[in-house]
Amino acid sequence: MAEVGEFLEARDLTRSFGGVHAVNSVSFSIAEGELHGLIGPNGAGKSTLFHLISGHFYPDRGSLVFDGHRVENKSPAARAKLGISITFQAVHLFDGMTVLENVMVGGHTWTKHEWIEASFRLPRCRREEQNIMEKAMWALTMVGLEQYKDHLAESLPLGRQRALQIARALCGMPKLLLLDEPASGLRGDERRELLSLLEKMHENALTMILIEHDVDFVTKVAERISVLDQGQVIAEGTPDEIRDDPAVISAYLGTAISHEVS
Repeated sequence: MAEVGEFLEARDLTRSFGGVHAVNSVSFSIAEGELHGLIGPNGAGKSTLFHLISGHFYPDRGSLVFDGHRVENKSPAARAKLGISITFQAVHLFDGMTVLENVMVGGHTWTKHEWIEASFRLPRCRREEQNIMEKAMWALTMVGLEQYKDHLAESLPLGRQRALQIARALCGMPKLLLLDEPASGLRGDERRELLSLLEKMHENALTMILIEHDVDFVTKVAERISVLDQGQVIAEGTPDEIRDDPAVISAYLGTAISHEVS
């Protein structure tokens, strides 16, 4: 059961589709600055739970508290204003825009100028746009893409497109970053680069939830891991505890859990 005072606290989250519980009475908590893994086989309910946290789905019942705010019934935009950001498994880019321009889009979650100020390029608008550009360049440097800032976003290979998505999220100054299977489709070198990036962001005390079906990848970087199966949490603990948990091994059909990034 989640404990009062945690940075993110879910209690009894439940969401059904057509009478089937995609997420069923899920409770967990995450501390500020933690990198928390969320794993499970295909169809376990991971993506539904992520959408319940981001606001793209609302729960049938249960509560979600983020940084002291009840958010289970708030819109995705309202949650983004509070500091919740998400990167999706499918890469979403703005074609025809540069890498820098794509990242700057993420900064508009925290701007305060009104449309009339933008239309007439009034001082506050100009100041905020300059601030966004500076934060976008910081984010690109963080993910190692600063040298590609003037390239068209769609010209980047998949691994760098994933890094671009993360940079765009970072430009929004999130307090909590939700990463939806960022390693999907990546090869060996790209996966190792992603692991290094996640470790770097963790060192900067960013709170993250990493959703994956790949146990090996998550155990390399997460401090704690929750395991979902058929919409319920079947195990939670450190990477070592999760590797040896009989329920986790059963959920993954007995597949051996490697200690090397594939």
